[in-house]
Amino acid sequence: MKGTLENISFFVIGLFIMTLGISATIVSGLGASPLDALNVGLTKHFGLTVGSWEVIGGIILVFLNAWIQKSKPSYFAIVTAMITGIFIDFWLFTLWTVWEPTGLLLKASVLGSGLLLLGLGISIYLHSNLALIPVDGTMIALHKRYGYRLAVAKTIAGVFILMLALIAGGPVGIGTLIVVICVGPIIGFFDKYITSLKQLIDSRLYKCPSN
Repeated sequence: MKGTLENISFFVIGLFIMTLGISATIVSGLGASPLDALNVGLTKHFGLTVGSWEVIGGIILVFLNAWIQKSKPSYFAIVTAMITGIFIDFWLFTLWTVWEPTGLLLKASVLGSGLLLLGLGISIYLHSNLALIPVDGTMIALHKRYGYRLAVAKTIAGVFILMLALIAGGPVGIGTLIVVICVGPIIGFFDKYITSLKQLIDSRLYKCPSN
């Protein structure tokens, strides 16, 4: 039970921080990640919220991933997409309606802060060992079905989504390139600290009482 609560805590906290980072990159006006840029573009053209498109896109990807792997859909990944979408809208309709960055320096600072929060949040949520975000599931699906290396699979998925974002007129810019290049190393940077934290928590939770 303790382990389950721990994993759920890492999962929710990680997604909460990650979506704050996502929302920051969006409002920076310098370019968001390919998937987030696509969701913003769809919002501009068809309405609904950015978070709603996150959920819709997530559901589509879950079934696409199942088709690629010829397996059953990961329904819990849909829950992940729903939570992510809700959190994205929460930040966009609370924090970023009260304050919006202006000026290149401030926008760059918001983009940089968002990128750090994005990497930190992903690192935390990955340590929950629960369902992946659907777009990450696509990377794994391509890896398992076609034998692509994870980096190659992630690049394929990213390029395809980027093309859709450009077609949809989403906020693709220098920030998009920065996010694509830097988010991996940032996740790796935070990972060692989150791993140590999780090991410390596990040692406290499962420490046997002394005789």
